[in-house]
Amino acid sequence: MKKKHDSEKIEKKEYTIRDVALLAGVSPATVGRVIGGYGSASKKATQAVLEATEKLNYFPNAIAQSMKKKNTYTIGLIIANICNPYFSSIARAMEESLVKHGYHVIICNTDEDLEREISYMKTLYEKRIDGIMIASALKDSEKSKAEIDRIYKGPIPTIIIDREIPGLDLPTVTSDNFGGAYEATSHFIRLGHQRIGVIGTTISTLSHRVEGYKKALQDNHIPFDEFLIANKGVENIKAGDVREGYDTTKKMLEDPQLRPTAILTLNSLLTNGALLAIDELGLKIPDDIAVIGWDDFDLAPVLKPPLTVVKQSTYNIASIATNRLLSLINGLENGSSEEKKVVLATQLVIRESCGIKKV
Repeated sequence: MKKKHDSEKIEKKEYTIRDVALLAGVSPATVGRVIGGYGSASKKATQAVLEATEKLNYFPNAIAQSMKKKNTYTIGLIIANICNPYFSSIARAMEESLVKHGYHVIICNTDEDLEREISYMKTLYEKRIDGIMIASALKDSEKSKAEIDRIYKGPIPTIIIDREIPGLDLPTVTSDNFGGAYEATSHFIRLGHQRIGVIGTTISTLSHRVEGYKKALQDNHIPFDEFLIANKGVENIKAGDVREGYDTTKKMLEDPQLRPTAILTLNSLLTNGALLAIDELGLKIPDDIAVIGWDDFDLAPVLKPPLTVVKQSTYNIASIATNRLLSLINGLENGSSEEKKVVLATQLVIRESCGIKKV
């Protein structure tokens, strides 16, 4: 029994490059050249090394290699909620692009938790990754300027996506949140709606959307009603998720005397929650309540009725952010402050959930 136990311990040994060299009958330097793909080695030596690595089930030490090469070919992607189809689409597009350039991606999901986000930042720095892309959970006034710079302006190239970080001068790729909400609200107004509700306001991008909503009201001489902003009375939930959409919509629509005739939901998870609440209350879209969602999704055109949405281009956000990060990593981007911020236009996709012009 003792001999069997000893043999199992030997089988589980973590082999080194010297073990590979000994089995292949070559020098450790030759093994390094074959595995690392640099320099030259004879066909016979290459075959011997490959056979030895397979027999020993040997994998190169990525940390040791990165110390020699000064890079890890790894990118960190920090996103707020992987369950949100918007973020999962961005993550997939970024990963597909980066793999083509030889990079691996570590995806970190914060669930809108700032402390978890900061912890991920520290971990990614410790792993000496080559670059970071981040959709931050940071809100205005949560951290001082000095704290923000210390956390986010480290030595690793960083791109901000989707959400701007207050006071941080880093390359940013985002959508025109203000303009998208302004256009959606204006569409409601053109259809005759005066009481227009907004679902979801606790995240930085969402607050920009609320500002666009308010400006559309102002430009059309419609008084702003604080009740129509659903940002109160919901506890112990994650910001911007299905339950927030459900609870805030239900609260807003329960009183027939106060309820709006139209609502704008500010992300796809909030939209899901809002639609559940509307159905539970027995209201019909668009007869009882008109709806515009934020972010298009596969089922939006086939819902009954098909859903009008503010569409963001996840592909363009991912493509531009990825290319800019690779340029930073390779020392090719050094634009002015004005060029650092890329704002992509949104598109109002009009379907049937808003109804027709009221007379």
